[in-house]
Amino acid sequence: MSAMRSTQVVRPAGAGHETLWVMLAAAAVLAVAAIVIGVRAEPSANAALAAHQVDARTQLNAAEQGVHADLLVAAEEITALSEADRALPRVEQLREMDLPPFAAGAVAAARGAHEWRIAAQGRDMGYVGRSAAPEVAASFLLRFSLKPPSPAQEAHDHEDHVEVWVLRDQWQTWPDHLDSASLTRLGWREVVVRYDAGVTRKDAAR
Repeated sequence: MSAMRSTQVVRPAGAGHETLWVMLAAAAVLAVAAIVIGVRAEPSANAALAAHQVDARTQLNAAEQGVHADLLVAAEEITALSEADRALPRVEQLREMDLPPFAAGAVAAARGAHEWRIAAQGRDMGYVGRSAAPEVAASFLLRFSLKPPSPAQEAHDHEDHVEVWVLRDQWQTWPDHLDSASLTRLGWREVVVRYDAGVTRKDAAR
């Protein structure tokens, strides 16, 4: 007598429910990540400028951005020269070196054709550039603020702080005082670089 065999059919579990749960889990992960990124980016995106400041990326036009970039690069060369000579290099010296934006030429002419002079007041010193074409670019100031050494430093060890300022208001006079309060009263504004959510340069309002 032959044994009777029974056959049991095992059907595969439905994949529809598993796919749904995987999609929901992925969506939850993305939502949490978006919230975390948004919370972390919010303080930077909402960082407000002080009344005496302008944003280099959004409030300077193309010509002004070029002068601003040149000044930041020139500041490094000027610092090296001043350390060697113990004095700021003359404007003529920087022009002879063809160091932008002090060098004469087509690029300088297209960016406002600034007339540069050395200015000094106490520990603040720098270069003031009066724009010959305010409709093209504002006037500029490259300011070096010499900070006194801390007690732990040697007497000759100082730290220079470099700032760039712009003047879009009507030119009054070459500034005699380079402290922030005096510059602000004359209409000068400090240029700062912010890195936030905005990445597109907007034309500066004049």
